[in-house]
Amino acid sequence: MNKIFLSTVIGLSTLALVNAAEEQKQPEAGKPAPDFSLTTGDGSQVSLKDFKGKWVVLYFYPKDFTSGCTMEARNFQRDLSKYQDADAVILGV
Repeated sequence: MNKIFLSTVIGLSTLALVNAAEEQKQPEAGKPAPDFSLTTGDGSQVSLKDFKGKWVVLYFYPKDFTSGCTMEARNFQRDLSKYQDADAVILGV
């Protein structure tokens, strides 16, 4: 009986999560991105609107000391002047 109840709860929860994910609209390509705010390492806030007119690269950094993430971060640092020349900023999340 408990297994049936637990299976039903898990199934309904999964269905609810899938439906919630489908309802979220993705930004259209070529359209302005929705504004968002991030907290920096020093506790200050930055928003997408702070970079209006610039290219913004969102860099999702999942974990320190993993080979892929570390290499990507180093590549962004190495190529920073190229991004700056293109009037782009890099925001690491």
